[in-house]
Amino acid sequence: MITAVRRPYLPNRLRALAIVVLTVLGVVSLRAQDGRSAPPAAPPAAPVDIVVQGAVDGELQPLLAALEGREQIQVAAWTFWRGRLAGKNVVVSRTEVGPMNASVATTLAIERFRPRLIVNQGTAGAVDPSLKIFDIVVGEASVDYGAFQSSHADAGQGVDQARWTPLPHRIRLDGKERVEFFRFPGDPDAIAVALATPNPRGRVVRGVIGSAFEFNREIDRLVWIRKVYGAASEDMESAFSAGAAAGFKVPFLAVRIISDNEFTAPEFQRIAGEYCAAFVVDMLTRFPGARTDARE
Repeated sequence: MITAVRRPYLPNRLRALAIVVLTVLGVVSLRAQDGRSAPPAAPPAAPVDIVVQGAVDGELQPLLAALEGREQIQVAAWTFWRGRLAGKNVVVSRTEVGPMNASVATTLAIERFRPRLIVNQGTAGAVDPSLKIFDIVVGEASVDYGAFQSSHADAGQGVDQARWTPLPHRIRLDGKERVEFFRFPGDPDAIAVALATPNPRGRVVRGVIGSAFEFNREIDRLVWIRKVYGAASEDMESAFSAGAAAGFKVPFLAVRIISDNEFTAPEFQRIAGEYCAAFVVDMLTRFPGARTDARE
């Protein structure tokens, strides 16, 4: 004869609560056994005045040398240095190369440091053939010249840039209607400061800064980029940092020095990266003083 064992009666709500508690305790126990624990949340950083970006070390050295009380902050694959520069709270960001890196590094910088302005700077190739080595282009706008749509062509008809038309980036600002950006505008106040900063090695000109994950050395391709997108220079990061900044409504400026010109001087001048960073250090001294708000 089998005798039934009666379970203690628990109301439905108590039984559900007991299940939840036992589940949580089980997870905690398992984590304790294998030594794992949830990582602590990073404390919010105080807002800064300016984030200055460069893709590689050669575009950062004068900035890092001028950064007082420098503190290195590593966030996954991206490196930031925080300190004081020209009386302002500044973060120097090594974005690494290309659109993906630039977009992520910019988003991390905005979320963590909440800057009043982002300056993306570094080297660029000339798209405007009149630009000379070490001329500096101040970005009235940044454009992704790799964003296009081609019309249909049958097999054997080849690749023809005449069939390509620009595509806009679309950002749903504030979660509402999508806004089209064929270009991302530079901040007018920052543009004015940059244009007033002397460049001891060349001109300072206003222009459209082009970006794509490309390194173009074909003259016909460069001519097409200038004709269709109006770009004066080409790099791999500016427009993508600008797009992330636009999504967060953070003022943005791109500043690029010409390191090579396929039309007249095709050899890449590596020292140009240091020259641009030195120009930006001088430029930062001309901006208004440090922020005094205590928002967290």
